[in-house]
Amino acid sequence: MASEMLRLKNGSEVFRPAVVVTMEALKSLLKEHPIAFYELVMISRDRGHRLFGNTAAILQDRSLIESDGHPHSIVSDVVLSAVSGEGFGLHLGNPISVQVEATNAPEDDENEGE
Repeated sequence: MASEMLRLKNGSEVFRPAVVVTMEALKSLLKEHPIAFYELVMISRDRGHRLFGNTAAILQDRSLIESDGHPHSIVSDVVLSAVSGEGFGLHLGNPISVQVEATNAPEDDENEGE
């Protein structure tokens, strides 16, 4: 059985399992390491961003960045589609485009990032 593709808010199409796993990692990261979450958002928005302190190690341990210090394109696409706001006022939401039926969206049972 082929995996379902989801269209993200940034226009990319990503396999549903990758979106679900990445969102769970982002939720956990936001709760446990909010500075590393902020840094992941910044490097996803600007590949020239330099990671602060030990955030690279935290992100690598969670497989959110690759050995070159940058997130995989799937991680970046999910981050860019799921995160809104600026600075430390970032909010994690649903990355799925509104064009996709609600039954296709990964469950978002918590209101993260408040």
